[in-house]
Amino acid sequence: MNNFQPSHTLINKLTTIYQLYGETSNFEKYYRKELEKLANVAKIQSTDSSNRIEGIYTSDSRLNKIISDKVEPRDRDERKIAGYRDMLSLIHENYRYMSITKNTILSMHNMLFKYAGDSWGGHFKDINNKIIAKYADGHEEVRFNPPDAFLVPELIDGLCKQYNEAFERGEISPLVLSAAFVFDFVSIHPFRDGNGRMSRLLMLLTMYRSGLEVGKYISLEKIIEDSKESYYDVLATSSVGWNENQNDYAPFVNYYLAVVVKAYRDLIERIGLVHNHKELKADKLILKTLQQQLRPLSRAELVELIPQYSQTTIQRNLKQLRDEKRSNQLEKGKILNTFLVKTPKMTKNNSK
Repeated sequence: MNNFQPSHTLINKLTTIYQLYGETSNFEKYYRKELEKLANVAKIQSTDSSNRIEGIYTSDSRLNKIISDKVEPRDRDERKIAGYRDMLSLIHENYRYMSITKNTILSMHNMLFKYAGDSWGGHFKDINNKIIAKYADGHEEVRFNPPDAFLVPELIDGLCKQYNEAFERGEISPLVLSAAFVFDFVSIHPFRDGNGRMSRLLMLLTMYRSGLEVGKYISLEKIIEDSKESYYDVLATSSVGWNENQNDYAPFVNYYLAVVVKAYRDLIERIGLVHNHKELKADKLILKTLQQQLRPLSRAELVELIPQYSQTTIQRNLKQLRDEKRSNQLEKGKILNTFLVKTPKMTKNNSK
């Protein structure tokens, strides 16, 4: 890692992560039902966000049906979404058996593209490519020129061996190793397509191997999507000098750790709502959540924030609250008027 020296900021983030990890260590024992619901929400969000970062979309209704495997993908975007769904499930269920090797990475890429019908699924790139950053305003920039295609098999093999050897030595935090591994993978850019999505899947897998399971319950991909400008900025900053082995990993590692910190804080917040408001009925908890968030929320966000109640229960109580608002302008109606539930986001293919 180019004589990487952790800063006080980085050390503080690592300390915070393991403190937060300690706070969540008993969640599986006491909140199993709520965690199962959060895992289902996270799976949808992770699939959606990781694909959206790459400009891959479908409507919210189609997304939910694809995640539930209730419909067949009907276009190229949906086939890519279905592949990501399957890879997420595989990692969540089988990460203990997935070693970090070149063959594992090729197999993951093959599964990612198994519905797409592309001949390059499961094969390293055979042409040179560039790393393109896509920004919110629609413009794109060449961020980095990766190594030539003929170098990729050896580079990926060497990356995996170096990661595994460093992991076994235990001299560097496994989370820092995870961040460096993901960054080097992106910099090698080993595939013709799917490199960004693969990097986020490898983030989840290496975090599992580090003993941290927060990515099962809180979508790491959504946190990255929500901070996409920063994500591209740190990728660009840490890329300078990479081909000469003179780059600075610190900007990306610090960003990476900040994502993990936020994921743990979000998990604690979700379970905290359960623990602190066990006796509140659904309608009261919806209103309390809207008040605490101080912003409009979508139905999906409410479902995520209130894991002790099902989506159906939340939707039914939202309807009742709206009916009460129309007939009663007392305090409850005013609260809803101040914190209106926002409508679902529009996506490129919402007309489908």
